[in-house]
Amino acid sequence: MRRGSIADNVLTAVAFVLYSIPDFFFALLLISLFCVQFHLLPPEAPQAVSVSGILSQPKALILPLATMTLGSFAGYSRYMRASAMDVLAQDYIRVVRAKGLPERLVLMRHVLRNSMLPIITLLGLSAPGIVAGAVIAETVFNYPGMGLLFLQAATSHDYPILLGSTLIVGVATVAGNLIADICYSLLDPRIRYASN
Repeated sequence: MRRGSIADNVLTAVAFVLYSIPDFFFALLLISLFCVQFHLLPPEAPQAVSVSGILSQPKALILPLATMTLGSFAGYSRYMRASAMDVLAQDYIRVVRAKGLPERLVLMRHVLRNSMLPIITLLGLSAPGIVAGAVIAETVFNYPGMGLLFLQAATSHDYPILLGSTLIVGVATVAGNLIADICYSLLDPRIRYASN
C-alpha cells in the first residue's frame, strides 16, 4: 500500500538481508549475540525426546525456530509484496474502489485473497522441508531431528532409514500439494473442482 515509503524501504532491506544470509551463519550469529554476549538464551535446542519435554523448555526453542523461520519469512514477504503490488494494479480493484467499498474491505476481500495464491503454492511446495527438518539448524543447535537422521543414515549407508525418510517426504509432498489445491478453491471462486 505504501511502496516507496521509508518503512517500505527499511522492511525491504531487512528482508533482503535475512533472505541472503546462509542458515548456518545466521544461526552462529544468533548464538554469538543471545548466548555468548547477553546470556539470554541457551545455545542448544531441547534435548528431550517427548513433545512435552521439548515444550517444557521454551527458551531453548527460540534460536532454532528463529534460524529456520526468519529466512523463509523474508522470502515469503518478498513474494507477497510483489503479488500484492500486481493485484493492486488490476482493473477490478479500481472498480471496487469506485463503487465505494471501504479501503479495509478492499484490502481484505480482494487484495489479500488474490495475493495469497502464489504464497499457497510456495507453502505447499515447502511442506517436505518442514517435515524433513533443517539439517543445518539441527546440526548447529545439536538437535536430533529427522534431517540430521537422514544425513547420518546417508553417510552410514543405512538404507531402511533412508527409505523411510524418503517415504515421509513423499507423503508430505503429496499432502502439501493437496492442501494447496483445496486452499486454491477456497480463496479463488473462479477455481472450482467439479466431479464428472
